[in-house]
Amino acid sequence: MHRFQGGERDIVIFDTVDCDPLPPGRLLSGKSPGSSAPNLINVSLSRARGKLIIVADVSYFRRHDPSGIISQVLAAAQVSATVINP
Repeated sequence: MHRFQGGERDIVIFDTVDCDPLPPGRLLSGKSPGSSAPNLINVSLSRARGKLIIVADVSYFRRHDPSGIISQVLAAAQVSATVINP
């Protein structure tokens, strides 16, 4: 994510990667002290000029970290975007 700071792209694909059986990583949950998760996630998502594609197991984050920053981002994305469920 750091290498995208300052650079925009026509399409950004943000893949959260986290899934069972492991708990969400500290970067996506933002639970570690002094976490830069909100800033890093903002950087990665705000660099899309045209399309932003988020690949995530939304139910996984709702179960494991319902109040985490990534859960908040995914909830907002679902409200304002087209969601494809397999």
